[in-house]
This record gives sequence, C-alpha cells and structure tokens, in this order.
Amino acid sequence: MECHESLNCQDCAVRNGSLFAGLTPDELAQLNACRSVQHYKKRQRVFTRGELASGVHCVHRGKLRLFNVNESGREQTIRLVAEGGVMGTESLLTEKTYTVSAETLEPAEVCFLEKKSFFELLERSPHLARRLLQSLASEIQAQEETISAFSQKNVRQRVAQTLLALNERFGNQAPSGSRLHIPLKREEIATLSGTVLESAVRCLSEFRDDGFIDLVGREIYVVAADKLQGIADGRSVGALPRRA
Repeated sequence: MECHESLNCQDCAVRNGSLFAGLTPDELAQLNACRSVQHYKKRQRVFTRGELASGVHCVHRGKLRLFNVNESGREQTIRLVAEGGVMGTESLLTEKTYTVSAETLEPAEVCFLEKKSFFELLERSPHLARRLLQSLASEIQAQEETISAFSQKNVRQRVAQTLLALNERFGNQAPSGSRLHIPLKREEIATLSGTVLESAVRCLSEFRDDGFIDLVGREIYVVAADKLQGIADGRSVGALPRRA
C-alpha cells in the first residue's frame, strides 16, 4: 500500500455519490485536510477482521469485497464495494474491531479518514449524520431483502439472482452481451449465491449451454437477462436456439 495526497475532495466526482455528498465548502475543506489517499494493488488486504477499527475508508477507484473466513477456512463474500462506497462506519460507531475483512479485486485508490477526524466532522455536520443513518439503514434493508429472497429460492434461482444483481451494478454492454466488469472468482460468485463452488459452476455451465450467458475465461457475459430473471422468479424457462 502506498499513500498519496494528489486527490482533492472538492473536485471529486465520486464523492457526489458517496456518504460525503452535499457537504458545505467548509466541511469539504476539513475533510480534504484530514484524509489520506491509499493506493492498493490487486487482491491486497485493506483491513482484517479483528483489527481495531481505526477510521473510515471511502473507495475512490476500483472494486473491493468484504468477506469473512469460517472455522473450516472457507471464505464467505459478504458484499461488494465500488466507487463511492464507504467501509468501516459500523465498527467505528460500535467502537469495536472490524467484523469483516476487506480486499481489493483490482488496483484501487481508497481515501482514509481516521476515527478522530471522522467524529469531529460528524459532530459538525448534521447533514453528514443524516446521510450516515440513511446509509446504515439502506444496508440493513438490503441485507434483510437478500436473506428473505434467498431463503425461498433454490441454488439455480440464487445463482441467477446473483448474476442479475452483478449485471445491474457492474454490467457493461458488449457485442456478445453485457459484460460483468468485476473480476470475481467462481468461489466468490458461489458464496454470494449462498452455495458451494461445485453447485455454482454447474449452474453457470447450464446457463451457458442454454444460451443465457457466455463464459470467456474468467469473464461472464449476460446474454439474456430476461431468461435469468425468469429462473430467479421460479418460472419455467426454455433454452435459446443455439447460435451458428
């Protein structure tokens, strides 16, 4: 990890979609004076579960995953964080250690605001306090919706739902379909779907054979999102005609 100070909060386009959107010029100046910019390589750890929460991390560039490791050593990907996403607020507010680990999925720039500076800014800005509450409430709601939806779906439905969610957040249109612009391992897709590697790989192969997705190396292209939606909803979905 390397630290740089070249970014300026006032000029940051990513900030407008983050927790720190809508700050006053004075609050922005305070934020800019207190934060540092940390550069990470691909698959580098940002923080580790059990470490004392030392501050707030805001992603300026790149994508990361939050994950845990169970007693058998198997990693469980909890959620993905992209540009504008903030990590560490829950642990700071409860004054406990990090409850998850964070790892980059690609080279990333992450702005860091230490605990003391974050709380000073929070006390100064009622707007930031409201944004923080809204952010935490949205995360809880999203987790509850995922748990509720997954509890009623089989493995095939859950994998289809995961691909749709990834496509909505990270899909880039390409000639052969919507490319999922996020470098996830198959194991990570499996844990996001609440299943094991073998089951996820089998579902991906079936979706490919039915013409709903394309698999090119590690990359996934969503060809027929409507078909995946039908599977996720539990409807009977027929395969597409094979392309010449």
